[in-house]
Amino acid sequence: MELGAELREQGRGMAGALLVLGISFAYTVETWRLAVDVPVVHLLGFVVAGLALVVLITRSVGFRSDEDTEAGGTDTGLRRNGGSPLWVEFAEVVFQSLFIGYTTLALLGVIDLQTPFPVVARMGLIQVVPLAVGAALANELLSGDQEEIPEAGFPQNLGVFALGAIFFAAPIAPTDEIGLIAAQIDWTRVGVLLVVTLSVTYLMLYELEFRGQSRRLQGRSRWRRVGQTCIVTVVGLLVAFGLLVALGGIESEPVATWARRTVVLAFPAAVGASGARVILG
Repeated sequence: MELGAELREQGRGMAGALLVLGISFAYTVETWRLAVDVPVVHLLGFVVAGLALVVLITRSVGFRSDEDTEAGGTDTGLRRNGGSPLWVEFAEVVFQSLFIGYTTLALLGVIDLQTPFPVVARMGLIQVVPLAVGAALANELLSGDQEEIPEAGFPQNLGVFALGAIFFAAPIAPTDEIGLIAAQIDWTRVGVLLVVTLSVTYLMLYELEFRGQSRRLQGRSRWRRVGQTCIVTVVGLLVAFGLLVALGGIESEPVATWARRTVVLAFPAAVGASGARVILG
């Protein structure tokens, strides 16, 4: 497989990991505490049982598309429908989950270079199961073109963006995690998080071959795509700010505080907005 196609496959799995289950786990303080408090036996039981489920999902639906599996080389391991060896697809799913999990936790300031290694390792084990479920399902649920779903034009698609943003951000907005994360990240990390939000949105809409991408690309120059990405991100920011105001999360707070909280919540909101565009057209 050519490098570009391979990168799209890996990126689609990582984005799917965030979309299906991963965002909620990354933004939940209880999962951070579990990395310290849960007994090792319980942690290993959770990981073994969870990854066994991921193996079953991978064997049933497969991470790679049919074209990619048919193009794969030979191997003596178990294969899904004669394609890539099952253990290869499973290893890719686990890698994607650990990579996106650690990257998200680092962006949010939950882990850094001063975090003890045992805590970092435990944190990855807590996150890997829900992320791996999403990565394993990404290709089956979110890829391909479905021409029967019409694409709404501007400004009608703003409703689709807002719906997805609210769906992902509303359960997170009233929690204490937003304040905790915003309090511990500096402005450099806020800027990086905003850039990552824009990048993930663009990749999901135009590069990772999620559902309906061919329609989204029709007649659109790169600058129009960048403009659409900015619109989706702005919708995510507005939804995040609106939810924080409505739920009393930034009353009487300094501008710097509510700005950081808005950007922190805008990441899952923008992922939800672009995910809604992928799913609903």
